[in-house]
Amino acid sequence: MRIGSRSPEWSTDLHALYRAAVTAAVSIAAAGALAASAPTSNPAEWRVLGGNSDVWHYSPLNQINDKNVQKLGLAWMADIPTRDAPTGNPLVADDVVFQSGPLGRIYANDVRTGKLLWKFAPDVSYDGLLLTGMFATHFNRGVALLDDKVFVASGDCRLFAVDRRTGKEVWRAVACDRSKQLGITQAPRVGGGKVFIGNNCGDGGYERGYVDAYDAKTGHRLWRFYTMPGDPSKPFESKVMEMASKTWGTGYWDKTHGCVSAWDAMTYDERLNLLYIGTGSAAPWSPAGRAADAGDELFSNSIVAVNADTGEYVWHYQTVQHDGWDFDATMHIMIAELPIRGTKRRVVMTAPKNGFFYVLDAKSGRFLSANNYTPVNWASRINPDTGRPETLPEARYWEHPDRAVVVSPGPVGAHNWQAMAFNPTTGLVYIPALVIPTLIKSNPNALIGGTEFDVLYGSKGDRKWTARGELVAWDPATQTARWRIPRALAINGGLLSTAGNLVFQGTADGKLEACAADTGARLWSFDARGAIAAAPTTVQIDGEQVILVSAGNAGSSILGNYVARYSSLPQVRSPSRLLAFKLGATGTVPTTSAAVIPEPPLPRAPQDLAKKGGVFYEAEGCIDCHGSGVEGAGSSIADLRMASAETHEQLAAIVIGGLRRSKGMPNFPNITPEELKAIQAYILNEAWAGHDAQAAQASKQ
Repeated sequence: MRIGSRSPEWSTDLHALYRAAVTAAVSIAAAGALAASAPTSNPAEWRVLGGNSDVWHYSPLNQINDKNVQKLGLAWMADIPTRDAPTGNPLVADDVVFQSGPLGRIYANDVRTGKLLWKFAPDVSYDGLLLTGMFATHFNRGVALLDDKVFVASGDCRLFAVDRRTGKEVWRAVACDRSKQLGITQAPRVGGGKVFIGNNCGDGGYERGYVDAYDAKTGHRLWRFYTMPGDPSKPFESKVMEMASKTWGTGYWDKTHGCVSAWDAMTYDERLNLLYIGTGSAAPWSPAGRAADAGDELFSNSIVAVNADTGEYVWHYQTVQHDGWDFDATMHIMIAELPIRGTKRRVVMTAPKNGFFYVLDAKSGRFLSANNYTPVNWASRINPDTGRPETLPEARYWEHPDRAVVVSPGPVGAHNWQAMAFNPTTGLVYIPALVIPTLIKSNPNALIGGTEFDVLYGSKGDRKWTARGELVAWDPATQTARWRIPRALAINGGLLSTAGNLVFQGTADGKLEACAADTGARLWSFDARGAIAAAPTTVQIDGEQVILVSAGNAGSSILGNYVARYSSLPQVRSPSRLLAFKLGATGTVPTTSAAVIPEPPLPRAPQDLAKKGGVFYEAEGCIDCHGSGVEGAGSSIADLRMASAETHEQLAAIVIGGLRRSKGMPNFPNITPEELKAIQAYILNEAWAGHDAQAAQASKQ
């Protein structure tokens, strides 16, 4: 039980309920040999997310290594029948590769040839779905395998179990209420005969988050753990929720239902039978929209450990208290054994959005160490005695409501859902880091988060704040960077490390690259001609090591569509593909022509009206699906720069009246005709800008 990040009243009450925790912070010794995780028993298979139960994204295979990786080439490629490219870690069992797509789809391909063996596509209805559920139907981060079943969630709150040999549905469960602001984008997690699934709440403070556990064989729900307390006027589900309610402030339920969703990372610890849950921030993001006397607002921005059999709370550690920057802690959670004062200790490691890397005791949640793996300007450090961040006044924009501040990292985070990797030989964790300085200010009228923010600020010429990506090799024992590789674009793919002293990463500009795990030396690059968000997988088939990775429209990863100009280039928004690489192969990927932006059907709008429209476009949540600058990233969501005369003519009927709800476009009845006119002006001017830029580029060629 973690006490350093807890408010006094919370700590006192829990002492009466649970055993006392040791409070002294423990320094980490120098890196040494690391205990092995649960090994991959069959080199021809990659059955669990990350390759092993501790989610290392590491393989002991070394046929492909730092001495011969230059001979790696494309063995085959397979088109995946979807405009929304898979972004999950491909899983492999019995010579079949399993990937997921939006709407609960599953694609099963032959691992030797790429041939599509079967596709699972459940029935879809948008009736009754609210904005969050509609949003979630366009995105999916992967599948899970357990025994003879493959599990996938759909954005509209359903969880499916499918026979992995036939592709036939075995059971389905309703994992959240589709009539509320809830949806699912994460990959299910499995362990101990159970399937675990969380949800997202749209960052608006509409619903509180929770995690469900289901019996993998039958689909029967076994338990539910809420990640924040509910309505204090009603009985709490447990003493833990009652105690947590004391950290939310007076009248908190009247202001916010909190959110705190478990929207991605969860890890099942086979050895301790714990489920580690990463939680999101409280909402609205600006504390000015929450209770004035709020404390830590548990269990927001936390790693929470629960008993995997019962869902009973065991411990928590909170990374940020009273958060105002959307610094979710629902990023990759991995387990390892590190030498602590000469003794190997089982630890939890994570790099959440806030820019700090954390090492915690896996059994107790005790804070061991933290340090920033990227530049941060919201906190000076994590206090080594309390485990709490020491925030900087100038970053607390809600205390200065009349002005905006530049925060780094911003709400997109210094690390998001893309997988890290851990190599037990080097002792390093590899982090796909983001540097996206963001201009942010309070805006209580904003639909998402109660703020307005400019995630593209780092590309607008301020030399002090420049956006970029990095691949960071981080030593968790010394909490220092061993090496860094800069990336041209900020949001790149997940990672794979191998015993061949290699780290593989796909990039937003369409490359798959390999570097030396010990030094960071760049050793190999392949032009995949498609942005890559997924983490690669490696298996050994017929005596040959194969690297598998999904490529294509990175907009399918949510972040790609949300900040399209940071995530992928037009020329690499290719069809969805599965790529397989072997030594000695020589295949290539065909070039995809960039989409042509037609001349807009209406003239340019007045600039002042378009500027107002840009604010409404963001505040009403349009940006979350259609992207910054209406620059759709090529997925099934429309690129508004391509909008036809008919679409512009019907815009009110579509946006306000719900003309296209049956196709997945939610309606916004609260948008006024005046606001919509401004939004249309913004769309038109952005379309003209894109068209003119494309024409100018063509004239130079």
